[in-house]
Amino acid sequence: MNKKLLTAGGIISALGLGGMVVFSQLTGKATKEEQEWRYPADDLIDANYDNAYSSTYAITIDAPAYAVYRIFKQIGCDKSGSFSSEFLERTFARLPFFNSYEIQEEFQQPDSLMPGDVAPFDYHGMTMEWADVVPGKYLVQWVDTKNPPAAPGSYAFRFPSMKHYGVAWCFYVVPLKGGKTRLINHWRIGFEPNRPLPKLINWLNIELIGGCMTHMQNIYVKRVAEFRKKEQWTGKFMRGVLGGRFFNTGTPAGRWDGTPLFERTYTQWMRFGRQNPAVAEIREPVTDNPNWPPTGPGTPWAEEVDENYFEGWEEPEFSWDEQMRQKREQTYLPNWGKKES
Repeated sequence: MNKKLLTAGGIISALGLGGMVVFSQLTGKATKEEQEWRYPADDLIDANYDNAYSSTYAITIDAPAYAVYRIFKQIGCDKSGSFSSEFLERTFARLPFFNSYEIQEEFQQPDSLMPGDVAPFDYHGMTMEWADVVPGKYLVQWVDTKNPPAAPGSYAFRFPSMKHYGVAWCFYVVPLKGGKTRLINHWRIGFEPNRPLPKLINWLNIELIGGCMTHMQNIYVKRVAEFRKKEQWTGKFMRGVLGGRFFNTGTPAGRWDGTPLFERTYTQWMRFGRQNPAVAEIREPVTDNPNWPPTGPGTPWAEEVDENYFEGWEEPEFSWDEQMRQKREQTYLPNWGKKES
């Protein structure tokens, strides 16, 4: 019995590995000319490594270049996910990616993405850093142990057996005639020491596993840009159970029920409601309340409340210098937010 299980396991593993090789190496790759082209951010890796090499995937998308570019402007675990398989990202890589396929206002502002912002894989510090942000044309995230990211709490990751590791992950859009786009999904890698084990690790990570994820990412982005991305089954299940669709309650699942703004909008438009908050149908939203906190006899905090705390107070302007001072000294400014008299 054990022998049969081992044999079956071996066959399944071999088929799975073979499928990964075919998917990552025989499909989805850029053309020979595209793979051999020197791209604008290759210099970031070539500056520190003499063994740099590239891995390049590409896909043609029936959508204009900017429609593709703005999707990648939202990439990251702190934004709209990886646009690859979030199941594989979370299950095997243990990365907190949750894909949102809607364009969000907060990620599309002129300062929503700037060089130096982290391009995080998780919230613990494993990150790349946005290096080049060329509106409408390309985006480059990069990390190198020789030039670690600037953000406190972040670190330049490397794999076992490596002393130094540098990688640039680049998304270039090439506008084509007829309103189409050629998406170039390009990796450039360098590492030290230049030995067989680091080479094998990089091939497994970038070409085999990463190749599958990159190819899948291109396919997902194509579907999103062409309005063909289907709802995830988890979202469909949650809408069915909690939105009343699996049970005939007679209550609409949402304000836009029955229209494409719900039926084909699979994740929320996070800031849309600012235009006309639903709460305004009952009363105006409250943004200032001089009667809070309640003070005086009969209140829960009558003996302890600082009645003067909010006198002459306004929300202070955010300061990175102040955040760094707090972290170092572990104290807060006295009268923080008080207006100067």
